[in-house]
Amino acid sequence: MDTKLLKILATDQEDLEVFSAFLQDAIIPLKGLDYCEGDHTFRIFANRFRWELSENKKEKPQRLHTGVVFQDVTKVEYRGFTRYEDQNHSLELLTIQYDEPHIHLIFATDAQIRLTVDKIHARIKDVDDAWPVLHQPKHKTA
Repeated sequence: MDTKLLKILATDQEDLEVFSAFLQDAIIPLKGLDYCEGDHTFRIFANRFRWELSENKKEKPQRLHTGVVFQDVTKVEYRGFTRYEDQNHSLELLTIQYDEPHIHLIFATDAQIRLTVDKIHARIKDVDDAWPVLHQPKHKTA
């Protein structure tokens, strides 16, 4: 299994587009969301699908644990779910969009997290070995 771990820093909208590509279809349990108002940091613990391996047909589809940190966050708003529902419930990330001063994390089932930020300052870091999964996520194209 490929053991190269991803580590990316985002400081502008173009970087967030790269984040979005790497995090598409990440599965995020509600207990994997944490906002620390004191240090203006929003953390996500996700099971990321390894899209970077999808071109290599020899590799089986994989997921791995990934940490995502957004800094300089002044406000967090949730739509389509509450932070207090079943903590075993998970969200599937579809995309990340930026509309100054907001970063939108858009999930399947019309759920969304809106982060109000002073500036874009975020990072992704894979934190564990990958494991094989049976299926690669598929998307309908228009």
